[in-house]
Amino acid sequence: MKQDIRNLFKEEDELKTLPEDHSTEFLEKLRKQSKKELSFSWLKIVAVLLIALTIGFSVYYNQPEAVKVSPIIAQVEAVEAEYLASIEEEWQSFVAIADDAVLVERFRKKLKDLDADYQDISLQFKGDSNNILVIEALVENLQTRLQILKDIQKHIKILNQKNEHHEKSI
Repeated sequence: MKQDIRNLFKEEDELKTLPEDHSTEFLEKLRKQSKKELSFSWLKIVAVLLIALTIGFSVYYNQPEAVKVSPIIAQVEAVEAEYLASIEEEWQSFVAIADDAVLVERFRKKLKDLDADYQDISLQFKGDSNNILVIEALVENLQTRLQILKDIQKHIKILNQKNEHHEKSI
């Protein structure tokens, strides 16, 4: 088993004789390999382009359509804006003619409860904007709030007229 290492290297040197056409064979192998790499590089470029186009199209076509608003949603928003403006106007009018702070606070609480119900219904509407029952519930809630304010103002005006009538008769 023991061998002299120097003898091993001498034997290897004798084995390493290159053939005469070694350089031409080497150049041929390099040319073939570069042709294969060139064809694979085109495939890589095409694959990258396909992946980029696929991602681009998927991003473009999967964008949320926030720009498009359905006609139903637009109509409901318009009705909502009108009612909310009328409710605010009636509320300001009510506060101006009401002398009783307890009465104002009681109706403020009642309107807040109705507004909380309205927010719940509005969430349902955002989930299913084509449901007629939800749309009717939204409008009915707004109408109820407006009617409450109109009724209480009418009642206050009647009370004020009766008080003025009693004061004039005394």
